[in-house]
Amino acid sequence: MRPLVVLHVEDNPDDLYLLAKAGRTAGLCADFRSVSGGAEAVAYLRGDDRFSDREQFPLPDVIVLDLIMPEMDGFEFLRWLRQDAPCGPVPVLVFTGSLKDADRVRALELGVKGYFLKPAHFDALVKLVGSCLGSQPEGIG
Repeated sequence: MRPLVVLHVEDNPDDLYLLAKAGRTAGLCADFRSVSGGAEAVAYLRGDDRFSDREQFPLPDVIVLDLIMPEMDGFEFLRWLRQDAPCGPVPVLVFTGSLKDADRVRALELGVKGYFLKPAHFDALVKLVGSCLGSQPEGIG
């Protein structure tokens, strides 16, 4: 079975590390790719510059997205993804620290498949990642 390709869009290096570690701990068959923000995610999906080799940078099966990032935030990225992405529809799961209900509503209106608060404890993150990503793409949504 081919690993699930997960593109993690997050500006916090600690969160990038923890999500991939949680996936390994949960026993997922997944290939975690990470970019540091919305603008870099756009370049990855377009295959621009250093991301042009699809063997090395495969298109994702699912995107895990933070909302609060510099340059291009998660909402701007979602608008781009829904309007201009050359890769077709990709399921998006938001993992965020935002407690604002308006952010959740806005993200869902922009087509995300799930909206989750980042857990404070690693064990909770392992459970969340396992339940969200453990059943492969057809289980997302």
